[in-house]
Amino acid sequence: MGREIRRVPPNWQHPKKMFASGMDYVSMHDQTFEQACATWDEGKRKWDAGEDPDRKQYDHENDPYEDWAGERPDDPEYYRPWKDEEATWFQLWQTVSEGSPVSPPFATLEELAQHLAKHGDDWDQQRGNAPWGIERARRFCKSGWAPSFVAIGGALYDGTNIPALPKDDT
Repeated sequence: MGREIRRVPPNWQHPKKMFASGMDYVSMHDQTFEQACATWDEGKRKWDAGEDPDRKQYDHENDPYEDWAGERPDDPEYYRPWKDEEATWFQLWQTVSEGSPVSPPFATLEELAQHLAKHGDDWDQQRGNAPWGIERARRFCKSGWAPSFVAIGGALYDGTNIPALPKDDT
């Protein structure tokens, strides 16, 4: 759970729909529906053939695959509609759910870093948090992922600040 940079098609407009809490982005896995189905089908094939090491390792030998992996994907709405080769731009996504954007899409990582430096992500803007600053934004864009937060020595740190934490040489 955290934030990650995902590749999206140029000028990607993420779908929204009405929820009980209001209009919001549809959460979306970072794979196509076809990829998700193929992965699930291959997992089930291995499970049924006794080729999946998790089946015996975790004492699930007699359980159906669905109990281990969940039901087969059945709703394309929750999977990205583009093919890998169509995704040439960069966008910051939250991954607390399947994922949804927390920044506009940009043609380059530097443009994304400039946006985060000046504005932060959508979560920061909603909470009134300060923008990231260019050094933090560039470090994050270089790594491409950060957890939501981390606890170190009883203190909580925003995951995007982890590369900036002081190094403990002890």
